[in-house]
Amino acid sequence: IVFWIGRIVSINQNRPSVTYYNIGDTVDCGDIQLQFLESHIDNSSEFIKRFGVDYNNEEGDYKMVSICIEVTNQSNQDISWSEIFSFLEGGFESSVWASAVDADVTPKINIFDNASLVSGETQKIWFLTEINKACFKESSWKNVEDSQYLYVLSLVPQKTAVRLDA
Repeated sequence: IVFWIGRIVSINQNRPSVTYYNIGDTVDCGDIQLQFLESHIDNSSEFIKRFGVDYNNEEGDYKMVSICIEVTNQSNQDISWSEIFSFLEGGFESSVWASAVDADVTPKINIFDNASLVSGETQKIWFLTEINKACFKESSWKNVEDSQYLYVLSLVPQKTAVRLDA
């Protein structure tokens, strides 16, 4: 029991730190610069209106949480989209819910002119996922938009997250 209590105390005292950013912040990441432009929590009709994509959900009521990140290539060479997505594609979370980026819808709402981000160019990229009513109690679902949502960019070496203004 003493070992167990000691372990719990140790874990709580040595929690990893988190770097937080807000919508509107700009971050220099070396070869790329990120600006966190906007975020939303949309019901189904708002989502369709905003993105022009019909999202077919057969599991019932849902909302879509999204973030728009403007990426600027500051390097002297083109950067592939797969490299950029592997750097940026994280997930969304709140205190009671978490989900990865929706890999089916995200490509439908992002249109790129080139096979890579050309040196000196800027591109807006949307990341989103579904918040499904089936994951919540009725009382929690009524207040789902009141939660503080984060877009988590990375967990290692340090957790980095953007606070969403939805």
